[in-house]
Order: sequence, then structure tokens, then C-alpha cells
Amino acid sequence: MKQIKIGLIGFGTIGSAVYSNLKKNSSILSANLGAKVILKSLCDRDRSVFKGFKINKKLIKKNAYEIIDDPEIDIVIELIGGIKPAKDFILKSLKNKKYVITANKALLSVDKKEIFNVARDNGVAVFFEASVLAGVPIIKVLRESLIANSVRSIKGIINGTSNYILSAMHDKGINFKVALKEAQEKGYAERNYSLDVDGHDSAHKLAILSSLAFNCDIKPNNIYVEGISNISHYDVEFAKEFGYCIKLLAVAKDHKDSIEVRVQPALLPVRHILSNVNEAYNAVYLKSDLARDIFLYGQGAGGSSTSSGVLSDVADAAGCILDKGSLKAYQVNAFSHSKRKIRPASQIESSYYVRFMAVDTPGVLAKISGILAKHKVSIASVMQKSRDRVKAVPIIMLTHQVKESDLNNAINEIDKQKIIMSRSVVIKMEKEG
Repeated sequence: MKQIKIGLIGFGTIGSAVYSNLKKNSSILSANLGAKVILKSLCDRDRSVFKGFKINKKLIKKNAYEIIDDPEIDIVIELIGGIKPAKDFILKSLKNKKYVITANKALLSVDKKEIFNVARDNGVAVFFEASVLAGVPIIKVLRESLIANSVRSIKGIINGTSNYILSAMHDKGINFKVALKEAQEKGYAERNYSLDVDGHDSAHKLAILSSLAFNCDIKPNNIYVEGISNISHYDVEFAKEFGYCIKLLAVAKDHKDSIEVRVQPALLPVRHILSNVNEAYNAVYLKSDLARDIFLYGQGAGGSSTSSGVLSDVADAAGCILDKGSLKAYQVNAFSHSKRKIRPASQIESSYYVRFMAVDTPGVLAKISGILAKHKVSIASVMQKSRDRVKAVPIIMLTHQVKESDLNNAINEIDKQKIIMSRSVVIKMEKEG
């Protein structure tokens, strides 16, 4: 039986799970491939991570280049994350004619064009299923299953930390800080949680998904991003009263003349399929011309789930090694580089939830409504909550369809009024699906 030899760089949560699950399920993988997959070498700059694992010391290398430059290694798995030195490791591996597997969403979202060009020039391929949604096969669906489709839209919950926080706020009536602390205690949020709650982790993932879906090179700086840290438990409760829940959504839509790409909190009807994605689970809802509606759901993070995506890539890379003809499918337009216009967020039209914190005096509602009307913002629903012995009361409005720039102009003018006690909260509403 032919042997496929692997080198693993990075032995953190994901790397150690890949090691353990490859060892556990190697017979399944080998039987399905018709070849034996062998982990020949591994390394991590922190050698203490290997404690507790029964690993042959001969497998552990001092540095990554002992793996990258080993002529017997067929596949290099990069699981250290970040830009440097991960990019250097990947490029050198490709130039050494090795197949590369990575879960590095931050790197791919920015430098995918260069990386895939180097892979193509050297007759090898890059596999990255675990970079988005861990073990949920969203990359394979876009890269292979929908290859003959025109993807119309992507709408997803693709960050488990933010989804856990918003779910806890919705289900338990707790505020953001309490929900965040709970997420950290359960291991769903890192000590440095800003990348998750500010929306940038979702933007990295959306850059990869939208580039694949729309055959262009979309980078994180093309994506409009808002986080969830300004979402109050008041907003969550008021949304529930209107029949909505709040989720951090990653959205990409093909408008023919331009592409809309954004990450931001959104109100979803409670009956929407994505409203039922709770805790740290992830999901993506795709629309295409031929396959129509597709919904993918599962654990979007964690060592076990992510290792499943990595090992799926091992199988694909091994398939290319065993049958060189199959490589062509992975070389053709992994990321096409056609240019597409990005639609500015200010030009997007939608309905919106708006919460004003205003002084509780007569004429306040009329003042706010007048300014909204001046800027062509039509009100669909209004809720005013009276509170005893407080300086400010919430006024909640749902708007009809409006251009975001018009709404922003109205909000900026309203927030300058003496009747407004704090910056108003604006949340987009997603109704379709």
C-alpha cells in the first residue's frame, strides 16, 4: 500500500486534535483512500505542548523547516495561525512541491491570491476546509458542489463566540458583560475576545466565502464590519417584543452590478431558519440559481470539529498525490481574480431597528418623527417605554425600507438634539429567508 507522509506545524488545540484523531481514525482514512497516511514529523515552538501525549521523540522536530525541507514529506499542515511566519512556511512548502493544508483564515483572507498562484506555478494545491466553520463542509460545497451554480447570496452565523453571547442574552435576559464572562468560563471566548465580538473574525471568513462564491478577490477591508459590543439587553428584549432575535450576521449578495459584503448585527424574525442557531453553533444559508436554497449547520469551532475539516483536506490532497489528474480540479479558479465592484454600505437599502434614549417630556416623539420624515425615513412601528424616576426613556422604532445613508443622516441630526441623552442604536433588519 502506498504511503502518504505528513508534516504537522503547530500543536495547539487544533494541531493536537489532528494528531489524536489521525491516530484514532487512520485505519478508516487509509481504507477509504487505498493508501496509508503516516504522520512523519511535527513541531511547535513551545515544546511543553507535547507533554501528556505518547509521541515518539524522533517525530518531534526543532523547527518548521526540518519538515518543510524534508523530501519525504508529501503534505504540510500549517496550524499556527497568524500572518508571520505562517505565510513563509506555506510559500516555502509550496515551492518545495508539497501540498499544503491550512485553517488560517486571517492569512487566506488577505493573501489568497499570492498563495494560490504559487501553488499553481509549482503544480500543487492548497486545501483550507477548516478555515471556515471548522468541520462543516462549506468550502467543499462552494468549491465543488456548486461549481456550475451562480451563487446569489450567502447569509451566515460564522462566529461561535458572538453567537453564544447573543443567545445567552436572548434566552437568559442577561447583559453583554455577563454573557461574555459566561462565554469565557465555558471556553467559547478567548481572553482577548475583541476579534470575535468586533466582527473581524467573521469578516476574515466572509472574505474567503464570498471570494469563492463570486469568483473574485474580496479582502477583509472590502467588508463593512460592525460588532455586537454596543448591543444592550434592552435591544434584545425589545426585539423579542417585535417578534425578532438579534444575531451577528455575515452577508454577501450578488447584485449583478456590484457585490454587497458586510458583517453586522441584524434583527431576524424568530421563524427565520438562522434564528434557531444558538449557543456556539454556526450555520450558513446559501441561495443559488440551480440548487436553490442550501443550509449548512454544525459546530463551527473546537479541536475535534476543526480536525475533521483538516483530515478531510488530507484525503483530498492524498487523492491528488495518488492521481495527478485530479489536481486540475483544485488548480482551476480556486480563487478567480476578476474584479467586482463592492457596493458601499451607505447605498444598501433595508428596514432598520432604531433605539433612541430621550428625555421624558411632551413633544419628543414628534420632534424625532419630523427629522426622520425630513430625511425620507418612513416609520413602520413605534414603541415607547415609560420608566419612573429616570432621566432617559427608550423610544424604539422599526422603519420601512430606507437607504442607509438617509437613515444615518437623520440619526446624526437627531443625536445632536438636547432631547437625546446618548448615542442612538441602529440595527439592520433581515426579513427574507
